[in-house]
Amino acid sequence: MKEKLIKNRKLVLGIFLLLIALLVFVNVYLKDKEAHEAEVAQLNMYITALENNIQENLKYAGIQEELDAAIEEVKADRQELYENFPVELKEEDQIMYVLYLETLFDTEINFSFSTPQAMAMMSEGTLMGLTLTVNYETTYKGFKEMIDYLATDSRIVSVYSATIDYDEKTNKAIGDITLLLYLIDTELMDYVSPDVKVPPTNKTNIFD
Repeated sequence: MKEKLIKNRKLVLGIFLLLIALLVFVNVYLKDKEAHEAEVAQLNMYITALENNIQENLKYAGIQEELDAAIEEVKADRQELYENFPVELKEEDQIMYVLYLETLFDTEINFSFSTPQAMAMMSEGTLMGLTLTVNYETTYKGFKEMIDYLATDSRIVSVYSATIDYDEKTNKAIGDITLLLYLIDTELMDYVSPDVKVPPTNKTNIFD
């Protein structure tokens, strides 16, 4: 009887140890194995990316010495491009531009101030667009010449939309043109205020 009890204890103990071993295998070994396999897979992906990067760089190994000069040339070209655009178009800039158009087209222009809106992100700035709607009154031939001049003017601007009401009797074209003026918001350049010539008053005190 005693020997049988001892055998049963050994059997229970063996089963107990087997359960413990099974729990350790499931909770520790399998989890560690999954983590290890995930880490290996991640490392393999990283190694593959590095190998691809190395192969890509080897294609340009012969021109590595030229890269610095090429990068500086691109920066200079970008700077030269940006210098064709204003940095800001404040209210005074818009007034000066409309006065310029009045002198150019020999007509009085009515307009409303506008605020620039972002159009596209650039490498070192943001391309902005400001819409400005102006009225016009000219001949049909003058209208075509006006559109052509705006498209080729030194200021970078495009005609966004236009309305035209043509009177054959007077040969006059009347309507509105919505212009899109471009500027670049960038730290590469500083804002330059418009050159406004103040007319002489011939008086030092306006109250005299």
